[in-house]
Amino acid sequence: MDRGVKNSWRLKSKKGSIILMILVLITMASYVLVRFIERAAIEVQGEGYYVERTRLRLDAWSMMEVAVAVLADVKEIEGALYSPAQGWQDPLKYSEIQPKEGLKVTFEFLDESAKMGINVVDEGALFLLFDEMGFDINDSQELSDALLDWIDEDDDERLGGAESREYSKGDIEMRASNQPLRSLQELKYVLGFKRHFFDESGIPNANFSMLSEVFTTYNVERINVNSARPLALMTLGGLGELQVKAIYDYLDGVDNVIGTGDDNYFASQEEMMEIVNELDDAIAIDFQISVLTIKVTVQEGGSAYTLVGTLDLNQTASIDATGEEGGSLEYPFLFLELREQPGMNNAESTESPENNDA
Repeated sequence: MDRGVKNSWRLKSKKGSIILMILVLITMASYVLVRFIERAAIEVQGEGYYVERTRLRLDAWSMMEVAVAVLADVKEIEGALYSPAQGWQDPLKYSEIQPKEGLKVTFEFLDESAKMGINVVDEGALFLLFDEMGFDINDSQELSDALLDWIDEDDDERLGGAESREYSKGDIEMRASNQPLRSLQELKYVLGFKRHFFDESGIPNANFSMLSEVFTTYNVERINVNSARPLALMTLGGLGELQVKAIYDYLDGVDNVIGTGDDNYFASQEEMMEIVNELDDAIAIDFQISVLTIKVTVQEGGSAYTLVGTLDLNQTASIDATGEEGGSLEYPFLFLELREQPGMNNAESTESPENNDA
């Protein structure tokens, strides 16, 4: 092969290598550029999420304030809060406030005083409740004693109960809490309750659902007859089955459906006496809401934000609005708990228990 041919071949080979290298570089650059764009898009979406979250949080707080203001207004006019039948179940309609365009607002109310405080209930009421739920005498007594031993401050063991010495015999080292329950889920650790109220995986069963309709961990000593479930009224409120049915017939109104415009409510013992005829003064019932949970969900497009606040309606709170002496404001109610639920798809409604026909 002569020199000219060799040089020509070398030149073509060199050009081919250069072109191949360029193609490789273009491919690598394209890959890097695509990854950069993907990463930038994720970061932009993330920043957009936090911007959206902050904006919706402000909207949720604003709507919570509307609900609280409406409740305070109704209480000021009527002296107490008894039931949503007073007209406060739709705060925006009551206040004649229109949310900004495109913003969907949902209010949900749960009367915590429709239930008895599990940390203040006595042995007799506990035993009666477990008996009404279908447990035999021995199980009813053991469950009552075990629960009371778990929440009392001493280590004195009741006849059917258990204190730290009994809990220490298990596979896992434990002791009695000797303090109030902070959550009903904590019952799974109380002797006897896991067997009757939870499945093998620790998931609450039907008995737990029934118990949660009757008990709350908030300090409620008298249940609100306007929203309590039949089981609570009979076992903790001391009312008979016929009395409970008469109460529900009255509360449901003419259409016999709760949550409609003809609902009624009791505002005094005298009003209730007209329906049930006889009423023991010692029964643990009341006619007012003492603890109320408000759930506010704001939604815009595919984003939602939920704010959940639990209020003690019998206490007020002072708020320092200026940071200066004498600059405090009197808030109409005391927040016992406040929880935020940010998220892009958390707008699903969590329905609270409602009255059913007895």
